[in-house]
Amino acid sequence: MYNLHRCLDRQLFAIDKPKPTLIMPEADDLRTVEAAERLTKFANVVLLTTREKLESLIEKSGVAERFWGTRERLLRMVKCVQVEKEEDLLEEFAQAYVKFSQGKKWESGIEAAREKVRDPVHFSVLATRLGYADMVLGGATHRTRDFFTPCLRLLERQEMVYEMALFALPDEHTDEIYEKNLVLFADVALNPEPTPEALARIAIGSCKTMRDIIPASDIQYINGALISYSTRGSGEGPSVERIRQAGKLIPGMLENLRKEDPIYETAHIEAELQISVAVSMSAALTKLGDQLDDSSAAGRANVLIAPTLDVGNLLYHIYATRYPSCQQLLVIGGLHNRALDFSRSSSADDIILGAKGLILRNLKSRNFRPTPKDYFFPRYRVLAINPGSTSTKVALFAGIDPVFKRELRHDAAELRSLGHIPNQLETRTRVVEQVLLDESVDAGSLHAVVARGGLVHPVKSGTYRVGDAMLADLRAEVGGSHASNLGAAMAADIAKKHNVPAYVVDPPVVDELDDTAKITGLPGIEPRPAWHALNQKACAKRFADERGKEYDQLNLIVAHLGGGISVGAHRKGKCIHVRDALLDGPMTPQRSGSLPQHGLIDLCFSGIDRQALIDRLVNRSGLQAHLDTDDLVRVEAMIAEGDQIAKKVFEAMVQQIAAEIGSLVTRFSGEELDRIIISGGMSRSELLVSRLLRLLTPLGVPITVYPGENELEALRDGAIRVLSGHEQPIEYRFAEGEKP
Repeated sequence: MYNLHRCLDRQLFAIDKPKPTLIMPEADDLRTVEAAERLTKFANVVLLTTREKLESLIEKSGVAERFWGTRERLLRMVKCVQVEKEEDLLEEFAQAYVKFSQGKKWESGIEAAREKVRDPVHFSVLATRLGYADMVLGGATHRTRDFFTPCLRLLERQEMVYEMALFALPDEHTDEIYEKNLVLFADVALNPEPTPEALARIAIGSCKTMRDIIPASDIQYINGALISYSTRGSGEGPSVERIRQAGKLIPGMLENLRKEDPIYETAHIEAELQISVAVSMSAALTKLGDQLDDSSAAGRANVLIAPTLDVGNLLYHIYATRYPSCQQLLVIGGLHNRALDFSRSSSADDIILGAKGLILRNLKSRNFRPTPKDYFFPRYRVLAINPGSTSTKVALFAGIDPVFKRELRHDAAELRSLGHIPNQLETRTRVVEQVLLDESVDAGSLHAVVARGGLVHPVKSGTYRVGDAMLADLRAEVGGSHASNLGAAMAADIAKKHNVPAYVVDPPVVDELDDTAKITGLPGIEPRPAWHALNQKACAKRFADERGKEYDQLNLIVAHLGGGISVGAHRKGKCIHVRDALLDGPMTPQRSGSLPQHGLIDLCFSGIDRQALIDRLVNRSGLQAHLDTDDLVRVEAMIAEGDQIAKKVFEAMVQQIAAEIGSLVTRFSGEELDRIIISGGMSRSELLVSRLLRLLTPLGVPITVYPGENELEALRDGAIRVLSGHEQPIEYRFAEGEKP
C-alpha cells in the first residue's frame, strides 16, 4: 500500500520554513494527545488544557505507550494553555467576535461574546483568525455545528468551501483502476447540489490539492473527472447540464492555475464521464473508441468530482467501509488551509495524517508566513557570533528565521599586527557592532547574544552563561590559543550594551568520554577533548527531533567533515568516544591527523620548536601539504583533469574517514546503532559522500547526510532552548576551583 505518512514526512522535512502553530481544543481526548505527540515534529502545538491535567491523562490512560518519543518530550514541546487565565486574549477575542458577527444571524453583544470565547473551540478558532495560530484542528469530540460551524463563521473564506478525501487503498484493491491505488473524492461533506461555477472550483481545487500532496515523482499526472450518468452527450438531465456548464469554465480556470505555478501543468480535468469510463481503461475504450486518444482523464482518473453531495458522500463511505485498513486524508478547501474538521469516529492516525496534509499545504501556499503573533511560541531575536582565524560569521535570527547573515573578513596583516589573539577583541567587536548599526538593530530588540565557545577547561555539554570565570580562563588561554576564545568576550560586550544575557553553547572541550576512552597505552597520557561538539550535538538533536525521539534515546555516530574532522560515538545522549580534532583522527584538508609514531618522534627531534610543529601539523598538513591546496573543490577538479596524485591523496583521506567511522561501531556495548550522520562543509561534496556511502554500506547502518556546518544555527538553537525554558543555563566555575 502507498504510504501517505512517508510521502508527507519526506516533503515536510525537505521544507526549510518555520514551524506553523497548530491549536487543538480537544486536549482531553486521547486521540488528540497521541496526535499532538507526533505532530510536534512539524508544528508548534498548542493544547487547551493545563500541564497538570495533561500529565494526569497520560499517566492514567497509558497513551504514552503509543508515543514515538517520550512523555517528557511531549510535555516539553507542546504549549499548554488554560483559557480562563488568558484574560487579555479573551477580551481581544470577544471584541473581535462582536465585530465579525455584526449583521449576521448570529450577531452578538459584548457580554454574550465574552462568554462565548471562553469555549475552547471559539477560543481556538479566533486565535487562528487573529494570527495567534495558523491552523485549528477539531471535531473528534464535537458535533459539526459545535466545531465546524464556528470555523465557517469566523475564519476567512474563499468563494467555495468543500471537503475532499484522499484514499491510499490497500494492495487487495486492484491497481488496474487507480495508479498506485490513490484516489481523491470531492465534495464529500458540504455542498448538496453545487452550481456549475461551484463544481468547476471544486474540480480545480481538488486537482490542485492532489498535486500539492502527491509529488510528480510518485504520480506524474493528476487526472480529474466530473462524473455523471452521461458520457460526452450520451444522456440528458439537469445534473448533466450543470456538469457541462462547469466543463466550459474549467479550461480558463485551469490555465490560470498553471500560470500560478508550472507544477500544475501535469493536472488535467474532463467533464461528463461515467464513473466506469473515468476509472476503467477497458470501459473507456468500449465507450469512446477512437475518441479515447482525445481524453486525458478517461480510463485513468485519480480525482473524482461528484455532481452532488449524495454521490460524493456515498463514494467516501463505500471505500472507507469496504477498505478499513486504507489510509484516508481529509482536506477542507476554501478556508486558506486554516482548519480541519474530523469525524467523531476518527482514529489518532486519521488526525495525524490529516494534520500533516494541512501543514504541508499551509507551508506550500504562496501566502505562507510565520505565525503573525508569536504569543504562544515566541520568536526570540538571537544574535549569533562565530569567530574564525581570519573572519567572523555573524547572524541575527528571529526564532529560527535568519534576519541577516554576514561573513566579516578581517585584514590578515592587521590581525598579525595586533599580536596575541586576545588583542583582537576590540577590533572584531567593533566590526560586528557596525553591522548591527547598518542593519538597524536597536538596543533592546535582542533577547540574547550567543557565541562559539572557546578552549576553556573540559566541561559537560550544554549552554553556558558567559561570566567572569569563563572570561578569565579564556584570557589566560588555559586550553590553548584559538580565535574561538574571542567569542564569549565579544558576546558579553555586545550583550551588556543591549542588556541581555550572553551565552556559549557546547564548547569544543565538552568532555563526556567514558572511562575506557580515557585509558591509553601509557599511564599519565590521556586523550584531551577538542572536537566539533557544537555541530555534532546539533546534528544528533536534529535527527532525534525529526524522528520524534529524544537525543538520549539514540545511539549515533556523528562525523563532522570540514577543515578539521571529528567523529564521535554518541551513546544515549553523550559522546563517549571522540578523538582530538586538531592532532588525531583522519587527515583533513589542513591537518595531518594521526601519524606513525616513529616518524612523529623523528620530527620532534629534528630541531623544530613545539609551536612551529603544532602549526605545521594543524595548519599546513593534509591536502595542503600533498597538493598545495586545502580547497576540496580544486582537488576534485584536479581529479577530473586526470591528476593521479590528487586521486590517491583524496582516496586516502576518504578511506581514513571511513575507517574512523567504522572503528566506533563497537563502542556501543553491543547495542543497536540507530544512525550514522555525516555533516560539515565537506559533506557538500557529492564525490566524497558517494565514496563514503559505498565504503560504509557494508556496516548495515542507515546513513543520514546534513550538508554544511550550520554552526550559527546550532548556537541559535542552544540559546532558544534556554530562553524558552527547555534547558537551564549552566554556570562555568572552573576559575573559582569549582567544577560546573
